[in-house]
Amino acid sequence: MKQWKKKAAVFILIPCLLSGCQKVSKEAAASRENGIALLEAGDYEGAIGQFESIIGQARKVTSFEIDVLKYRAEAEYGLKDYQAAAHTYATFSQVDEKSAEYCYLGALSLAKAGALTEAVARLEEGRALDGALEKPGYGNAMAALGEAYTLAGDKEAADGIYKELVASGKADTEIYNRLMIAEMEQGNYEEALQFSGLGQALSDDKARKELRFNEAVCYEYLGQYERALSLFQAYTESYGSEERVEHEITFLETR
Repeated sequence: MKQWKKKAAVFILIPCLLSGCQKVSKEAAASRENGIALLEAGDYEGAIGQFESIIGQARKVTSFEIDVLKYRAEAEYGLKDYQAAAHTYATFSQVDEKSAEYCYLGALSLAKAGALTEAVARLEEGRALDGALEKPGYGNAMAALGEAYTLAGDKEAADGIYKELVASGKADTEIYNRLMIAEMEQGNYEEALQFSGLGQALSDDKARKELRFNEAVCYEYLGQYERALSLFQAYTESYGSEERVEHEITFLETR
């Protein structure tokens, strides 16, 4: 991967202006299509190789090269070379109009790389360009930052990030589930149930299954065994039998 980063550095040093007029060679167009096909197939390294063959020959930046860079960043992210992806997103501000979306994607990549200070700085750059926090990528960047704080052992900072997402209206079911778990770990089951209700009210199904399981657990810990049993039984009707759920049902049927 060092090879890709070195080439990218050479590319952004070339004095150039973004040009709307362009003539794309058949070879470059074919490399782009091959790269996209490899990207979609999960061959991220092969995709990067195709995109680099285009970037390495570029002498000026047109909308075609900008498009190729976007695909390359996606491939680097897929390869989990998050620092490389963040570097590519950072080049957009030098060769294209600076945008909040690029900043958010860079912050997401840096958070995944565990570079918390840099991720926060990049996120703030995006916020400065996106007063209403409406640009794509904000929610994902915040969620990744919260996850990075959790992995670093700073749960207080993580919870702060998640609650900020809730306040901004950008939280999804996964965020509500994480907040729910945080309250459960503190023994705050009533508060946890509030997050469950808010999460399940969303159309997003990403973490609805876990929200429903944790909801039943909360009622069990609150001593409302009949309701907990009913919720676990409803869970199995929706998602099928699971060992963890059958264990809870067996226990509750004896209460």
